[in-house]
Amino acid sequence: MTRTREFDVNETLDKAMHLFWEKGYVETSVRDLVKCTGVAHAGLYSAFGDKERLFKAAVRKYCLKIADEMFGVLDHDNAGRAEIEHVFEIILQMNKDGRLRKGCMLVNTAVEFSGTDEELNNLVLGNFKKLENALSRALTHAVAAGKVRNDLPVKRIATSMATTIHGLSVLSRAGISIATIEEVILATLEQLD
Repeated sequence: MTRTREFDVNETLDKAMHLFWEKGYVETSVRDLVKCTGVAHAGLYSAFGDKERLFKAAVRKYCLKIADEMFGVLDHDNAGRAEIEHVFEIILQMNKDGRLRKGCMLVNTAVEFSGTDEELNNLVLGNFKKLENALSRALTHAVAAGKVRNDLPVKRIATSMATTIHGLSVLSRAGISIATIEEVILATLEQLD
C-alpha cells in the first residue's frame, strides 16, 4: 500500500522557490529546504527527486508565477507605450517596497550557473527572449499609434530595455539607490522620444 502524501506539493514548491531565490542553489542545503518547507527529506525527494530537480522545478515555477505576473501587462495585442512605462513603474515600486531586494531569480540563476547547465540556460534565455519579444511588439504598436518617434529602432530598443530590466534586478540585489533606479528608468524611456 502506498503512503498518502501529507503536504501540498504546490505550497512546498512555492516555499522552496522563495528560499532558492533568496539564497541560490549552492547556498541552500537540503536541511534548509526541510526547515523552510516543513517537509521531511524523504518527502521532498519522493515528490521532487533530488535537490537539483527541486531547484529546476522552482525556477520553472518562478517563470510562470513571478516573471509572467510582472510582465503580463505586455502580453496582450494592444500593448504599447503605456504598458512599457507601466512595467518600469512596477519595477520601481517593487524596489521601493523591497520585493526586488532578492533580485530576479532567473538572473541570479544565470549568474550562479554561468551557462554550465543547458536546461537552466534555456530557461533563462527563453524568458529573456519572451520579454524582449513582448517589448518589441509593444514598441511596434507604439510606433504605429504615434506614441513614440517613428524612426525608433524597435528591435534594438527592445533588447536594450530587456537588458536594462535584468541589469536593474542585479543592482537591486546589490542595494542600488531608488534615485539611481529612477534615473536609469528615465534614461531608458527617453529613448522613445
